[in-house]
Amino acid sequence: MTMPSPERVPTDPGDDPLLAIEDAAGYLSITKATLYTWRSRRPGFGPCAVKVGGCLRYRRSELDRWIVAHTEAPIAGADLESSRGRTPHLAGGVALTPGGRR
Repeated sequence: MTMPSPERVPTDPGDDPLLAIEDAAGYLSITKATLYTWRSRRPGFGPCAVKVGGCLRYRRSELDRWIVAHTEAPIAGADLESSRGRTPHLAGGVALTPGGRR
């Protein structure tokens, strides 16, 4: 699946469907409760919703835009591959070995 440009505005309504909260949560791989929490306890954090007949709906393009805006940049200078092929834990920006030692 290709990610659309965050600035792109679909011209065809079928190109940017409104998703029910269950579908939006599934698209983001989170629970419905998380979306509700972001909306009620962390206003402005989660993706913007549209109210349709009293129900929350999410545009797929808004979910994609939100994902792009919340993608973390790689940690500069960190060696994220350990000798065993695992990703080490990061504590305070310090890479730890798989056993937890620095």
